[in-house]
Amino acid sequence: MKDFFKKHILRTYLLDAGFVLVLGIFLLYARFKLSAFLVLINSYAPQLDSIDSNLDAATAELLTNNLDSITNNMYILLIIVPIIVFLIYFIFQGASFYYLKKEKKYLIYFFVTSSFSYILFTLLLTKGINMPLSLVFLLIAYLTFLSYIEIKEENYMRLLKKSYVMFPVFFGYLILWIISLSLFLMVILKYAIDDLSYILFAGLGLLVLFGVSYYKILIVKKFS
Repeated sequence: MKDFFKKHILRTYLLDAGFVLVLGIFLLYARFKLSAFLVLINSYAPQLDSIDSNLDAATAELLTNNLDSITNNMYILLIIVPIIVFLIYFIFQGASFYYLKKEKKYLIYFFVTSSFSYILFTLLLTKGINMPLSLVFLLIAYLTFLSYIEIKEENYMRLLKKSYVMFPVFFGYLILWIISLSLFLMVILKYAIDDLSYILFAGLGLLVLFGVSYYKILIVKKFS
């Protein structure tokens, strides 16, 4: 167990840290772009209000076309963002689990099973708090988590039959990720207002993230 841990901990931790870093940078960029689009859209409103479309139809049409173009670009960005977020997750977390498992076609299984959970997750975000959908998402996420550990049917079913053990393991893994991501979110918020406590939150976030990586290795080694 110690040799397995020493062999994989650095790479697993770097992949988990890379996932958080790249995801954070991309989401900040997406937020900046969306804010820029909204500012542009709002800037056209007074111009359109001040134009008499009967007297200056050409100018009104030009402004309307520009506004439509900006709005379309914003909608395209809103579609692209969740796709790229999923790809970031697939690249870093897929690689993290793959190097622990080293099984043929593992990444294909990882991509397919993760996509179901991710679609439900995006629906949950767009629908708001929805208890039935939340429960369905939690169930699918749990089944997806088991597929990360075992992709062979007989071994997968063996884990599923031990759900009295595996579900608490899954829930612990989920909670660790939530705590870690929450701490890194606090880093961004504190840094934005020049609060030096962001250093403390960054340190705590990295520490909890190390716990995530350690726990991941422990789960794969113990239950594979």
